[in-house]
Amino acid sequence: MNALDKHVIKTALESLRAAGGTGLKKAALLSQIDLAAGAPTTNEQREAAFSLLKDRGWMTFYMEPIWHDQRWTLTERGLTALEGM
Repeated sequence: MNALDKHVIKTALESLRAAGGTGLKKAALLSQIDLAAGAPTTNEQREAAFSLLKDRGWMTFYMEPIWHDQRWTLTERGLTALEGM
């Protein structure tokens, strides 16, 4: 992972932490990833960053009770990773 990738992942983790228990919809999180990159990113790049966060167990989701949207929240493991960055 290069310095830009680390910055993007760190920004995504900080966004999840800021959202707290409410969490973020996937589209909002992907937008944060795109903004953190500092230049337009491809769908593949955004999805790769999203997958990295999910696969490492740094975030999890729950279903909203009314609209049935997935909302992504930071896990304890993700918080530990963020603190280590």
